[in-house]
Amino acid sequence: MKKIIHITFLVVLMLSGVSMKAQADVMSGYWDDVDFSDTTLVTSKAFSDKMVSYFYSFTDGDERRFDSLSIAGLGVLLNKAKVNMSVYEHVLEFALNGYASMGRDAVTDYLLNYPQLAEGEITMEEGLRLDSISEPYQKVRMGAKAPDFEGVTIDGKSYCLYDSQASHTIVVFWSTDCEYCHDFLTQIRKHLDLKSDFELVTFALAEDKDDVVKTVKKMRLPGYHFYDELRWDSKAFLDYHITSTPTVFVLDENKTIVCKPYDWQELKDWFRSNNISY
Repeated sequence: MKKIIHITFLVVLMLSGVSMKAQADVMSGYWDDVDFSDTTLVTSKAFSDKMVSYFYSFTDGDERRFDSLSIAGLGVLLNKAKVNMSVYEHVLEFALNGYASMGRDAVTDYLLNYPQLAEGEITMEEGLRLDSISEPYQKVRMGAKAPDFEGVTIDGKSYCLYDSQASHTIVVFWSTDCEYCHDFLTQIRKHLDLKSDFELVTFALAEDKDDVVKTVKKMRLPGYHFYDELRWDSKAFLDYHITSTPTVFVLDENKTIVCKPYDWQELKDWFRSNNISY
């Protein structure tokens, strides 16, 4: 998608010495031309494009501050959007999908708390609609128990996640035609002991089962590998709310989600910060 830069907004974001309040003031000004009471925003491509530009602008600052800037910017946007709950719900769903796809767990968790809405500020019906939007993300947020899965692998092995005794399970959703997926899986194979310390479970998107078998063999991947002709609509993809590949989950011995790394470096950093040898 073409990148649209709001010059004043980016200048402020890139000045590390500027206070968060000053940044918030500029973020607020970005939306001065939008009437949030207008329900047609929910179906407006121009509004969606404007949100993408707004979110994407945070990547032009210091990467280390991306999450905090995103949270500040979302707070400003959702505070404006709450004058019309239909628009608020649209913004929340749009942002959840985007940030979850990027693996930004801190931002996703922030959104799951329905920012800028005070207790008693919405009706029960509105609360139920918000819960229906957030439910798929709540199931796979950090600290949640991962959805169970059982089935037969591409090489005929029976497997049940909850029956596994592995101390750590690496669950990877990937595509056979995704080079980045291949790189991530190759790093996992090269650096992790997948026969004792870690268990690898993968779910593939592919043209057919033979494609998965061939690719797994070529990459020499140990572990448990699954393919379903339903692809994005398969139970595992739906249960884990997968919207992009690769998506990776690290589970502890209780099958609790303890890490959702965006890339191999982030996974390595998590191992080190938790004193886990690999």
